[in-house]
Amino acid sequence: MEGGARQLIDPQRPGLTVLLRRTWLTLTVFAITLVANLSQVPFPVILTSLQRTPAIRDGELWRLFTSLLVQDGGWVGTISNLTFLLLVGAVAERVLTRWLWLACYLGGGLTGQFVGLAWQPIGGGNSIAICGLAGALAVVLLRGGAAPPWTPAVVAWWCGALAGTISFAAAVVGIAAAVATQVAGIAGGEAGRGNRTVGRVVGVAVLAFAAVLIGLRNVHGPPLLVGAGITLAAGQWRGR
Repeated sequence: MEGGARQLIDPQRPGLTVLLRRTWLTLTVFAITLVANLSQVPFPVILTSLQRTPAIRDGELWRLFTSLLVQDGGWVGTISNLTFLLLVGAVAERVLTRWLWLACYLGGGLTGQFVGLAWQPIGGGNSIAICGLAGALAVVLLRGGAAPPWTPAVVAWWCGALAGTISFAAAVVGIAAAVATQVAGIAGGEAGRGNRTVGRVVGVAVLAFAAVLIGLRNVHGPPLLVGAGITLAAGQWRGR
């Protein structure tokens, strides 16, 4: 009975209540974004009214924030961004303080908006904000910080999805890299999934990928580096 009781409260396998408590910020942002995304279906004008446009330069600064709530990538982009908001966001909330989570999410999002005005003036989506969180996780992995064992795989899958914004060939390479990361974790069991060497490799790959995206004038590159920079500057995260 005692062994069974310990299993029920195993911190590595949290119950629903504990999970909700640990990820309430991610779930809140997800719920707000989901409502805005679903509202676009019956009312397409919501996208054009809230997305990033050159009108920001004329004083419509609120678009810098509202464009993070709408999606311009159709159903595929919407499902992808919402799914990874949950995955990357939940992992980041387990690792970062919530103030740092918000700083990286909004810092990455706003960076993507300002860069987007030059590289892609019209658009909307929260992928650039998710990049801020992914960049933060890359730093935690590089520094060997405490993180859930599945963190490298989650970050690798997000970068694989981002590779699809470059080309089909890039998407294939990105997905292959994510699969390799996932397989390495599964093959190594619990110890393998938590292996810091794998984490550091993923961390380096994320920063290198960010540099490639910047070279291609892809709006997702700068937010990755900004998230990493904010986390380095803060120097604090859970488990350190």
